Amino acid sequence: MFTLHDVLDRVGIAQMDANVMLHSPNHGNLEQVLPSLVKTRRRAMEVFQSLHSLGAESALKRGRPWVLSFVKIGQDIPSSHSRMLSVGAYRTQGFRHRPKEEILADPEIVFLRETFGYLNELETSAELQKRVWFDLPLDDRLAELRGRLVVSVRLTPNDVRRAENLEAAIRAIHESSVFDADPPHWREWVLPTAQLRAIPPGWASRLREWRGIYLITCRDDGARYVGSAYGEANLLGRWRAHVARNVGVTAKLAARDPATFEFSILERVSPDMPVEAITKLEHGWMQRLHTRTHGLNS
Repeated sequence: MFTLHDVLDRVGIAQMDANVMLHSPNHGNLEQVLPSLVKTRRRAMEVFQSLHSLGAESALKRGRPWVLSFVKIGQDIPSSHSRMLSVGAYRTQGFRHRPKEEILADPEIVFLRETFGYLNELETSAELQKRVWFDLPLDDRLAELRGRLVVSVRLTPNDVRRAENLEAAIRAIHESSVFDADPPHWREWVLPTAQLRAIPPGWASRLREWRGIYLITCRDDGARYVGSAYGEANLLGRWRAHVARNVGVTAKLAARDPATFEFSILERVSPDMPVEAITKLEHGWMQRLHTRTHGLNS
């Protein structure tokens, strides 16, 4: 069986010199979105992996020169195992105690807190005034396998593991990076707000080209809103406006927290379809889904 140990041997990294960081966060939608952040906002992902639990801190403080970073992309068989995608190899350059106020002011921490609720507990903690912050610059070692190497791992509460003790079978080495993969068919799209805020460039380009009828579902109670998108930036522009609460919201929708929204496409239309025809389709979907009487349309 081909394993991560074999990969390390081929690139000349001794197992005793490496920790393996297995990201499977439980903050909101962060686990689902983290692979997208690697492509769209890598610094946010790397800021996330600079802070750890006490157990992981202890492991990282031992100073192994390499950290191999992976993000969870799904369950494996057996179900006790998860598929983890390679983010890259990082050098360990020590750690420092970073003040709480400085951490909370970091733009990427602000993004992670507002979008996923990450580190909210730090702001409310009166005792914890500093956190251990690890400096982990990205290295070119294993660069050719970023987004391509998939391993199978049994996850535990400890997200930092010694490489020599980790059983990690290779499940796939993709021809091209998963981080650059094409989006799914438009009928399969269900994008939570968190993922919309970190949408890959290729996906954003598609949404910018597409016009049509869309659905917003509030995860809190399943309440729905039907809208239409056309003109500048099409679906991308309209969805981002909803998230920013800029335009096009009813009183019912405006009263909701955008962080709970999920966006999907009900129907795509031709780029030259008249606005009147698009509006007629929109009203038809409102009627069929009862979003005026039992939803968020007015």
